[in-house]
Amino acid sequence: MLGISQQVPWIIFENVFPTVTLLAISNIGFRGTGEPFGNMRKFLYASEQQDEWNPQDDGQTMKVATGRDIYLDYGAAALEIVPDLRWALFEQDGSWSESPDDCELIVLAGDCYSTEFKQQTAELSAPLWAHTEDAGTDGPFYEAMRDKNVMVTHSPGSNATEVAEFAMSLLLWKAKRLDELRDQQSRGVWKQLELEGLSDKTVLVVGLGAIGSRIARMSKGFGMRVLGIRHSVEPVEYVDEQGNADDLTVFLPKADFVILALPLTPLTNGLINRHSFSKMKPGATLINVARGDIVDIPALLESLDSGLLGQACLDVVPTEPLPREHDLWATPGLFLTPHNASQTPLYTPRVMALWLQNLKRYINNEPLLGRLF
Repeated sequence: MLGISQQVPWIIFENVFPTVTLLAISNIGFRGTGEPFGNMRKFLYASEQQDEWNPQDDGQTMKVATGRDIYLDYGAAALEIVPDLRWALFEQDGSWSESPDDCELIVLAGDCYSTEFKQQTAELSAPLWAHTEDAGTDGPFYEAMRDKNVMVTHSPGSNATEVAEFAMSLLLWKAKRLDELRDQQSRGVWKQLELEGLSDKTVLVVGLGAIGSRIARMSKGFGMRVLGIRHSVEPVEYVDEQGNADDLTVFLPKADFVILALPLTPLTNGLINRHSFSKMKPGATLINVARGDIVDIPALLESLDSGLLGQACLDVVPTEPLPREHDLWATPGLFLTPHNASQTPLYTPRVMALWLQNLKRYINNEPLLGRLF
């Protein structure tokens, strides 16, 4: 289906055929933008008797590219909204139930969330709307969507609680020396260790969106002093002292724990670099539950090796999966997890609940929730 975004005047072609009048709606825009309806279904062929136009009369139906499990779990609910919705289903072996070439919609979530699905749907010629489970929108798939002027919506906050919980578990893992206690068990050693309390500690949360604001609240529940970095000047609850990116090097020396929960952008790529590590409090712990490219990995390795950085906990790395030969696997003082923070059975249902809500808005030409661009 062809989407038209440019403005066109009201045109009436009369008497082209004896019994047909062609109407073209003015101010045509994309569906889901909150602007007038924008696809060729809205070119109305009305008879001289002004018969009511039916959008199904043109024989075109909406089609979505997604995974089979998504269809099995949420297809019935979607068909209640769009009864003639068609599906191109991505299978676990990389094949399709039918060609996705004419898909208007993309749902990147659940069982089809894979590099192969993203690569193939990024090559579609004319999708109009993509919904994703991703919080951030970096990478080739989203670049392709931007280049094609495809609307993209995400599900902000759908995994925020679980990611924040994971970040706090890493903080507790370090403070309570759980790795050492587990090691003692494996060696049959019964020895008490002195553990850190949190009520006299300071945490710096870099990024105070849905995830970071929850980390701030949870940290305050442990009695910690909370510092925060945010692009916006709007104050965030539970943050004792808040600044922007220019204040990062001022806040770093004050923090026992630095937690990264910000999106990857050209400005945040490599944000935590040699200069940042040099400003950190000696023995501090870095926790990254954001994006791998935010941290300069060679600089991280140097800081751990020198003892400047006490501990690092990375749930994300620049290249995923991490190659087996990479130095990070065997780096002392590093706890590495496989981008696991967001994995919860609650995640996909939340993502799809928003998609279903947006599907209603889309067909009614209402603004979409969670729209990124």
